[in-house]
Amino acid sequence: MTTLVVTDLDGTVWDKSLRCHPSTLAAVHLLRDRDDVELLVATGRRRNSARSTYIANGFTLPSVLLNGAIGFDFDAEAIFHQVAFDVDALRSVIDLLVAFDLGPVAYLADTRALVVEGVTSSVRHLESLGADLEWSSMADVAPRSDVLGLSMLGLELAQVQPALAELTALVGVQAFSYADHLDPPFSLMLAPENVTKVVGIRAYLDHAEIVPDRIIAVGDGGNDLEMLAMADVAIAVRGGDQRAIDLADHVIDRPERGGWAAVLDFI
Repeated sequence: MTTLVVTDLDGTVWDKSLRCHPSTLAAVHLLRDRDDVELLVATGRRRNSARSTYIANGFTLPSVLLNGAIGFDFDAEAIFHQVAFDVDALRSVIDLLVAFDLGPVAYLADTRALVVEGVTSSVRHLESLGADLEWSSMADVAPRSDVLGLSMLGLELAQVQPALAELTALVGVQAFSYADHLDPPFSLMLAPENVTKVVGIRAYLDHAEIVPDRIIAVGDGGNDLEMLAMADVAIAVRGGDQRAIDLADHVIDRPERGGWAAVLDFI
């Protein structure tokens, strides 16, 4: 039998310090070494931000990134899945954001993060982009064919709420809005049509030619709900999004207390 364990990172494996608790780190290494377990990450992180944090914690894992827009095998340095915005859909999104005076960060296939003038995202978010940050404009972003996602993090709900209904109604676009306990108070992510963590997870299983007998999903956030719902065993994190907790079969302790190590109990 093969068990797939798919896990979020931020707020699940590690806390805001971006460091794994020793118990969590030991559990990750133990599961990686098991022949009957496949360990996969599904996160909103970009490729380079995931890479740097993996390096700091002394491990890497195959990862579904940007909430399902790209899948990357860090050991093989290979992309196993990638979906970019349709050009017409992206232009519709940009036009709508301009109309509501919203400015996103655009994530490109080459790992650059284009930050538009007048960006409406938190300082913490922009600082996290590091060397991938490149200043741009809405006019420059709109015609591109290599945009994997857009986001605005750490906003007040009032900034984005007027645009939400129209963004959600756009053809060719997935809109994720949620109370963000990691970059509070509220965040908005926009993805190509039919891009979710679950889509990326399925792409990895196809790529790796794995048919799991059981799927265990671990996540704390609003962007983990579909992943938790499709799992045979859904595990949420204490202090996380209440919707995730309501979906869960089990709730583990916070990452700063090494809660992720309890995943071993459910294998």
